[in-house]
Amino acid sequence: MAKALKRMMVAEYERELEGLDGVIVLDTGPMTVEASQEFRRDLREKAGGARLKIIHNRTGRLALEHALFGENPAALEEALSGPSAIVFGGDGPIPIAKVLREWKRKFKPLRVKGGVAEGEVLAANEVDGLADLPDLPQMRGMLLSTVLGPARGIASSLQAVYGGIARALQARIDQDGDAADGNDEGGDGGSGE
Repeated sequence: MAKALKRMMVAEYERELEGLDGVIVLDTGPMTVEASQEFRRDLREKAGGARLKIIHNRTGRLALEHALFGENPAALEEALSGPSAIVFGGDGPIPIAKVLREWKRKFKPLRVKGGVAEGEVLAANEVDGLADLPDLPQMRGMLLSTVLGPARGIASSLQAVYGGIARALQARIDQDGDAADGNDEGGDGGSGE
C-alpha cells in the first residue's frame, strides 16, 4: 500500500511540475497556519499564481529528478535534506525569489535551500540573487523604452519643427489680418465722408 501511495504522489508531483522552467526548494520553518496562508496568498498574488507544496523528500526527489533534472539528480541531495517545501509555477523563479526575499525579512526561520531555473541548479545564494533581476514585465518595459527611445526623440524633434512652422504661419496670418483690418477701416471711413 505504501509503495502504491508513493507512486501516486510521485505521479502527482510530476504532473504539477511538467513544463515548468524552475522550482525553488526551501525550509519554511515553524510557520503558523495564519502565516502559511498569508505566505501562500502572497505567492499567488505577487508571483503570478505560484504555489507552495510541502513535500516528502524521497518522493519529491523522485518527481524532481524526472521533471526537472534528467541527468543530474545528484544536485538535489543537498537541497532536499531536512524539512522541505517547493515553490513553483506562476510567473517563474524571479518573482518567486522576490516574494521569498520579502518574507525572509519578516519571517526569520524561512530559509531558501536551492532551486532550479531553466534546467540549471542554483545554490541558495544564487536563488537570492534572482530577486535582484528584473521580472518579465520590467524587462519588457526596458526593452520597449530602448526601442522607442530614438523614435520618441525623432517625434519630439519633428513636433518642435512643425510646431514652429505653425506658429510662424499663425503669426504671419495675424500680421496680414491686422494690416487688412487697418486698410478696411481706413477705406470705409474715407468713402463714408
